[in-house]
Amino acid sequence: MSLPIRFAANGPEGWTSAEDVALETAKLIDGKPMGRDHVYFERETPSFRSGIWRSSPYTEFYENYPCDEFMYVLEGSVTMESDGFSETYAKGDAFLVPKGFRGYWKQTEPMLKFYVIID
Repeated sequence: MSLPIRFAANGPEGWTSAEDVALETAKLIDGKPMGRDHVYFERETPSFRSGIWRSSPYTEFYENYPCDEFMYVLEGSVTMESDGFSETYAKGDAFLVPKGFRGYWKQTEPMLKFYVIID
């Protein structure tokens, strides 16, 4: 039986005290992103993943963003930049990065977000 899943704004039990690990990036420009990712729900076909993610500050460049990703910022902020476009998303903001986005992820402070990824 499938049941609704609660997304806790501070992650699953014990998550906030769990040690951060190095996070993978597309092309790291600045910083050393350390954080955590917890998947609340995942399905293979079609590829769908949702969860909570946190990271220390860093900047990376995407040549070709690999998926469609919806995000809701719980803490911190990020600025997305691409060919004259610059938009900052902060606590309470929701946004979508479409597959194929080419540009920068500039995160100058720790960030916590909910995400939904569709491949």
